[in-house]
Amino acid sequence: MSADIIVLIFVILVDIGLVIELLYFILKRNASNKLIAAAFENDEEAFEKAASSLSTKTLSAFDKQLIRFNVAEIRRDFPKMEVLIREFEGMDLKDPQKKKIYPKIFYYCIDRNKKEEAKRYYEKLSQFSVYNNKKDIEMMYDAYLRRGHQYLDDAVRSLKSVSKQDLPTREKLIAKMYENKGVNAEAKKYYRLAEKHETELRTEKRTSEGKR
Repeated sequence: MSADIIVLIFVILVDIGLVIELLYFILKRNASNKLIAAAFENDEEAFEKAASSLSTKTLSAFDKQLIRFNVAEIRRDFPKMEVLIREFEGMDLKDPQKKKIYPKIFYYCIDRNKKEEAKRYYEKLSQFSVYNNKKDIEMMYDAYLRRGHQYLDDAVRSLKSVSKQDLPTREKLIAKMYENKGVNAEAKKYYRLAEKHETELRTEKRTSEGKR
């Protein structure tokens, strides 16, 4: 077989491989959309069907629970989040998985004023030198559990880059820091801003759901 023919066969195989990769990407994205939609609809049968499809068959039990948790978090479905947290606690999680879910559970505990549980998850995270959103968690732990304000300047500066979805949470954090510092006027100002932006997000969410 000549070198030219070998090269031609190689090029054809590469092209076929690229086409297959593209088709796989499209199928995977479609299945992922179905998976997330099923989670939003609380349709367990459709969720499991999408999760077991060809393009998502590599999803672990942890991955599926994480998707469910993220959706419940967006919907602020606290009873569902409680159930999922208990299920995560029953899993034999690997370190990378702990680094993904423990920060989320910590946020939930702070949001629901579960201080002892928040402290427990902070201590779990302390065994890792690096994990998701470490600086944010340090700021929240200092403000809500130590009643401190040492990260106040950092928190105020972060308002320039924080997402619209996370803005009310950051404003409440800043308000808490000012409250801890004894600067009540600024605390009230940021609590009002947080309430205003939360109301705007709820209105947008209702409008979006009405269009479905």
